[in-house]
Amino acid sequence: MDLATMTAEILRKIPKSMIPTAADGDFIRSHKQFFRQHQEAVIKGFYDVAFSDPSTQGHLNPAERPARENTLREWYKITTSGHFDDHYWTWQALVGIVHVKHNISNSAMLSMWGWIINFLQMRLLQELPVAEALLAIQVLQKVQATVCSLIVESFILTQQEAITRASGLNPAIQRRFIQIEIDTMLRQGRATLQNPMLQAAA
Repeated sequence: MDLATMTAEILRKIPKSMIPTAADGDFIRSHKQFFRQHQEAVIKGFYDVAFSDPSTQGHLNPAERPARENTLREWYKITTSGHFDDHYWTWQALVGIVHVKHNISNSAMLSMWGWIINFLQMRLLQELPVAEALLAIQVLQKVQATVCSLIVESFILTQQEAITRASGLNPAIQRRFIQIEIDTMLRQGRATLQNPMLQAAA
């Protein structure tokens, strides 16, 4: 599956109300001064956390920090320009493939996305009228939902596609093997739960 097709397929699975619109992009651009003002603090704070926390620092080389900061800076500038078009969404799906290549986990990505949103929403509430700040936060949450969906799903699809190509198995046979293993893991997982209600939910 080519990147553009994969991106379109993922976007079709996201509720339309959670995908940023052109109007959302206009709203973000109308607050470009706010986002520009906090750009360097976002970059520094993001990597201060990433390079200091035991869960992420092991995957990072301090010598690469300037390059990583430049990459995040470019992403931040483009994202806060509010141009949420097909090219932007395809770029975000590509990030998922890059994360597979560099062994960046979805849990780390989602957690650091949460850090960015928390950082920005605190300052929006401090610096803008409440109603305006809440609208901005709502748009950012839509951006977060769509971008994270694209990255996570493309990450999973890329791994699946790579395994299929490497194994040489017929996709239908491979899916059957995977389903057998999932059923086994599900039984094992249910067996570890002590609470009957949790077992029923699983």
